[in-house]
Amino acid sequence: MLNVDWSKWNSKEDNFKKYSQIKSKLIYGTPQKSKSYDVSIVILTYKRADGLKEAINSAINQDYLGTFCIIVADDSGYDEATDLLMKRYCKEHDNILYYRHERNLGQYANWNRACELSPTDWYCLLHDDDILEKNYLKESMAAVSGTDLGLLGVYINVHDTREGSDTMKISFGHKVVNLLTNIFLSARNGSCIPLTLKDGVKHIYVMNSTFINKPKALETGGLDDRYFPSSDFAFAAKMSFYYSTGFLPARLTNKGIGESESLKQSVCDDSIKCSFYQTRAMCAALGYSERKQLRKASIAAVVSEIGVKGYNDVDYSKVKRSLGMKEIYSTRFAVQLINLYSKLNWGLLLFRKSPRKFGK
Repeated sequence: MLNVDWSKWNSKEDNFKKYSQIKSKLIYGTPQKSKSYDVSIVILTYKRADGLKEAINSAINQDYLGTFCIIVADDSGYDEATDLLMKRYCKEHDNILYYRHERNLGQYANWNRACELSPTDWYCLLHDDDILEKNYLKESMAAVSGTDLGLLGVYINVHDTREGSDTMKISFGHKVVNLLTNIFLSARNGSCIPLTLKDGVKHIYVMNSTFINKPKALETGGLDDRYFPSSDFAFAAKMSFYYSTGFLPARLTNKGIGESESLKQSVCDDSIKCSFYQTRAMCAALGYSERKQLRKASIAAVVSEIGVKGYNDVDYSKVKRSLGMKEIYSTRFAVQLINLYSKLNWGLLLFRKSPRKFGK
């Protein structure tokens, strides 16, 4: 894990200029200078033409009545399958643009480039293994209208598409969670939930298929890739620190979990470490005592452990010991209790008021 200063997690340092020398060339599509779009969908891709095709189709088929454009930001260099796919799509649809970076930017720098490429104030950040429900734009635009939100997350259906995964075998625990989730979503009926920095301390973040306000993202300096593999969480926390953020409790995105860099053992280890250090830094910003900082950070590390064990079921006791966490956080009882605590925190969002105008 990189030795970074987590006390600067909310710095407005300009992370966009780090890669300004790497240009993004427009390969296919023609910008419509005479047309003003309401919103954009920016799709990040890396040598995954099959997934990209599904992502684009879900973007094309939005039932949004306003105008929107689709931008594909390719970080893979020349990939023949992707090139042929985008050549066809850009020929058939005048609201699609295909950009290819001169050199590989990397995951989080590509996130920042997506922000720069968006021609609209609001854009959806989509990955090439994600699929939008047809009402994504309609619901998201309605949710941010008239608010001062900087970031909006939605509920995501997650599907494990890795080889050997058996999606037909669902444990009793997962069935209970799915039932409670359905009750939660039904009860909120699409009513947006305001989130605060304290929710981030509880490891409640909204980043996948996120709806992002470009001016606010630019103003905060974007994502800092020094916090890999948790730069997205650090960015979400930073946005909550400076602006209003929200969670839209509606099933609007489907996410596939395939083999990727993020599932490597070292990355899973670092995810837990990042959760600990970031949460401790956020607690410090909130003025919590040293003792409370350590407790909240330890709980966040276990919540992160529970998350990564869903895809990489190994013993993380050694990682937690390296953080100076108490041995109790490695007991099965404590992990199960914290898992319940995490689910309860999400459940309590059900009772949070949803004002039309969010405050800071």
